[in-house]
Amino acid sequence: MTAILLATPYYPPNLGGVQQYVWNLARQLRKRHDWRVVVVTTAEPGVAYRREVDADGVTVHRLPSLRRISNTPVGTGWTGAIRRIIRDEKIDLVNAHGPVPLFADLARRAAGDVPFVLTYHAGRMRKGSLAPDLVLATYEGMLLASTVRRSQELICASEHVGDDLPKLFSGRQTVIEPGADLDLFRRTPVPPEQRIVFSASLEKATAYKGLADLLHAVARLAPSLPDVHLEVAGSGTAEQDYHELARRLGISERVTFAGYLSGERLAEAYRRARVLCLPTHFDNYPTVIVEAMATGRPIVATRVGAIPMFVSEGGSGLLNEPGDIDALTGSLRTVLTDYDLAARLGATGADFVAANLSWQHQSDRHVAVFQRAMAGGRTVSRTEASRQG
Repeated sequence: MTAILLATPYYPPNLGGVQQYVWNLARQLRKRHDWRVVVVTTAEPGVAYRREVDADGVTVHRLPSLRRISNTPVGTGWTGAIRRIIRDEKIDLVNAHGPVPLFADLARRAAGDVPFVLTYHAGRMRKGSLAPDLVLATYEGMLLASTVRRSQELICASEHVGDDLPKLFSGRQTVIEPGADLDLFRRTPVPPEQRIVFSASLEKATAYKGLADLLHAVARLAPSLPDVHLEVAGSGTAEQDYHELARRLGISERVTFAGYLSGERLAEAYRRARVLCLPTHFDNYPTVIVEAMATGRPIVATRVGAIPMFVSEGGSGLLNEPGDIDALTGSLRTVLTDYDLAARLGATGADFVAANLSWQHQSDRHVAVFQRAMAGGRTVSRTEASRQG
């Protein structure tokens, strides 16, 4: 039985696109391919190391961290700890996930001669201020570049990632987008209720997901749509700030903060809603959009990252520019008041996911890349990679 180590700085119950990507991949490797799956991740600052085995048989090692700098966990002794896990768990392949700096790079160092695959989930990391951007550019040009060179195989979570960092990946990457588990995210008819769902981390560092914009849009919709309601699936350090914003806008009774949802509870939240809205200011390929599309829900989102590559304007959703609350309000109003349009958009999205983005299919593609890495192979070009997909 092949044993794989998935190295990711964050993992559920921490909520986020990369976390859900790794969580889904772990389960498909266990259920569909009968691999032994081990995850190494970090615990919250101040929480001791622990090893656990979840209900699906995935072993999870949570390494202690000292603090977070922006969204990057910082700790000591991680390279040695990962090396011991690789040895003790008899790992055949390491697959590390970026872009959070350092963790994937330490996993590559710990892997030694064990085959290593890097999966990268975002384009260039920039904060919009000189000092942080200089640090991130230096990281990408030096430490990350070294990790890329020493990887047997490279996976990018969308075409956007490779297009944004062409010199880094040099056409070696295989593109494998996030998928949806079609057994879990089952397609159902669009409900008549004027209900919006938002699903994302509510950490202060992920304010870019646009929940504040969405709350302002709901406040603008409320006078003319008395039944409009927003369900927020997520938790984090900024949650109370959003509660306070809803109160100031006078829409507290129109917003349900459901907390962290996963699995069937998250699928039920999608199915309760008329539309999923993610007005993110920058992003790569949000998994929640794919999952909501799989359930047959139309999407209202923004033209950032890879979103326009899989949410077709007027086909499976409506797209706006980030930060344009007037346009966001108009798109939501359209979907919430035109049931036939919502049903058509939802059906188009569900058909697209079923044909192209099931996690069952995407896990098969991962296994092909992993087996190539273990056999010593290496991708040659994006064109060849797309043919293999």
